[in-house]
Amino acid sequence: MLAVTERIDPAHAPLPRNDAERLVFAQLYETLLRLDCQGRTLPGVARSWSQDGDRWTFTLREDARFWDGAPVTALDVVAAWRSRDSSLARAATAADNHTLSVRRRSEGGGPEIPFQMFADPALAVTKRAPGGNWPIGTGRFWLTGAEAETPDVLVARPVARRGLPVIRITSLPPDGARDALDAGAADMLVVDDPATLEYAARLRGYTDVPLEWSRTYVLLLPAGERPGDLRLESLREAVHGDARPAEGSDEARPWFADVEHCELGGPSGRDGGDASRRRRIVYNQADRSAADLAARLVGLGVLGRGTGAAGLSGTAFESALRAGGDAGYVLELHARVYDPCRAAATELPAWIAAGKVVPLLDVRSHAVLRRALPRLWSDWDGTLRFASPSASP
Repeated sequence: MLAVTERIDPAHAPLPRNDAERLVFAQLYETLLRLDCQGRTLPGVARSWSQDGDRWTFTLREDARFWDGAPVTALDVVAAWRSRDSSLARAATAADNHTLSVRRRSEGGGPEIPFQMFADPALAVTKRAPGGNWPIGTGRFWLTGAEAETPDVLVARPVARRGLPVIRITSLPPDGARDALDAGAADMLVVDDPATLEYAARLRGYTDVPLEWSRTYVLLLPAGERPGDLRLESLREAVHGDARPAEGSDEARPWFADVEHCELGGPSGRDGGDASRRRRIVYNQADRSAADLAARLVGLGVLGRGTGAAGLSGTAFESALRAGGDAGYVLELHARVYDPCRAAATELPAWIAAGKVVPLLDVRSHAVLRRALPRLWSDWDGTLRFASPSASP
């Protein structure tokens, strides 16, 4: 039994919107390529690839199959891309059933398409399921929904046995994680709550595995807003779980530090400069760490006197973020993405091209595992998998 503390929505598949979906969707859906935890390129739906002048050429696995047994063709790949990235689909040509070539630059001579983009979950190879159920994928596990006798539990079954177990997935409320461990009802629990982790450490038969620093809390500022002294070290106490200052924690610049070259739809947000903005730092009220970070930033006077903190519902927060009518916004971003411009277009407001992204804290979750479980594997972006990257599909 796999237990998570976030909701898993099939309408989001195959592109995850939270860590629970990232974990589950990774077992169900495949991209052309994969990047392991060291950034090495591994086969996915494509068994080989090459660079030919201004194009990449991919050769698909001859045994690649959808869950329903239908073979995967190059046209299937293009069709899957068309539903999520029409520009990339236009750059792709199916030479035959198993060969696909892609221009290295988008139409109009735009920037070169990053090769690692072909491992982006947004480009997973799927097709529509009858009745609008879970999209049909090509991964090692297939999932069509919950069973009648256990409507709150999703069941992922191995497409071909080969020693892989049936995975039952349940979404728990945050305050139900300890009960699941106490009752022995979870073989694996992904959680970041310190009290739950402290409790798990006292249980026999479980081990605590810290995961990658895969998420970063940031402060988004519209043009003209200038932060004062952040004192990042003092912010760690505001986060419920493992945290470290984001600044200087990695030699590489974060992907969101250089989004000004991305085409984000041009300047947006409320005109009129600082005076027309509401003097508040806004956050999603469902995120306790974002709430405490916003309160701490207000207490430090980062955006000046008279600035307050305001928690909004998820929908209201997204609307306020797009409008850009507030002094600042605290939110969480995934730390590693395969295509920075795609991530910027989906996760950041258009006005950020003229604004500023201030990294605050890196955070991570933990996996509480039964000691008898087999070894897990991690992708480059920190996503866990239940099978070796080199294992045959």
